[in-house]
Amino acid sequence: MYDTVNFWIDKGDTAEGSPFAVLPYLDEVTEQRSDKRGYSCSGKFGDYSVCCFQGGISLKGSLAKLYLPSNVYTLTRQTAKEALEQMGDGLHLDMGAAKVTRIDVSTVIPTKRPPTDYYRGLGNKPHFRRLQAHQDTLYYSQQFRQLIFYDKTKEAGAKGALIPPTLKGCNLMRYEMRLIKNTQRLLKSPTPITGATLTDSGFYYSIIQRWKSEFDTIKKINTISTMTDNIKTPQQAKEALFAILLQQAQQGGQSCIDAFLADLKAKDTFSDPKYYSRLKADLYRILQAPAEGESDMIKELEKAVADFAKYAR
Repeated sequence: MYDTVNFWIDKGDTAEGSPFAVLPYLDEVTEQRSDKRGYSCSGKFGDYSVCCFQGGISLKGSLAKLYLPSNVYTLTRQTAKEALEQMGDGLHLDMGAAKVTRIDVSTVIPTKRPPTDYYRGLGNKPHFRRLQAHQDTLYYSQQFRQLIFYDKTKEAGAKGALIPPTLKGCNLMRYEMRLIKNTQRLLKSPTPITGATLTDSGFYYSIIQRWKSEFDTIKKINTISTMTDNIKTPQQAKEALFAILLQQAQQGGQSCIDAFLADLKAKDTFSDPKYYSRLKADLYRILQAPAEGESDMIKELEKAVADFAKYAR
């Protein structure tokens, strides 16, 4: 389930201690000079952009695209091992010793409905900024981490990427966890994450569980179809109507609440700052689905993510 994996190889781990020894194995080689980094060269190796500096080599790209027909296919632990061996053989480098500077963990999830239909059921996530940049893509962002949901069928069609025959004609949602920087600290690893680490069975299982747990901590929101279930009192009916109107707002219920609170804060509406957080909690309580009333779409998504994590090897 790896996709983009970036590496750094120290000068001492290159052939003859020279990062520039890989240049004969690269395509489209160019040279650069700068006051900050001095002399450097860059080129391509499959999907990877390879930059050679005096102190080492930077490799940035998709391990899935390097080895598979496209990243619509899922790169497993075994195929990741084969991809690293292919890269090592092609560049005459020990990729097992290469330090990992970024890891993306992702897969495509076949869904009953178009992916965008599910986004309204995915609410806020603690300590992350939620942003639906456009109709097909939903982001959860932090300084060094991102979660992304997007319509992989549309993206594959736009880029001409190959889709496995078994998935053609399906709705495909991509759920991706990106650990953009500081991977060792984010994963609380006592040692640097390397190419060899990626193919260790214990590490692979643990990072897939991390992918699942990041999804689990997203607040799940009522959909309109479940908001009117189990109404017993006029107050519950009022809250259901309020939630429906919020969900029908153009920017979505959670964004509507955040904008409303921002306006109240800008006007110094409340004398006690705690009132803003209390109001936010109350409003999100209305939107957040109780377990017994959870939408079928959210249950479908939760089951798919849980199954991928359960059988990751």
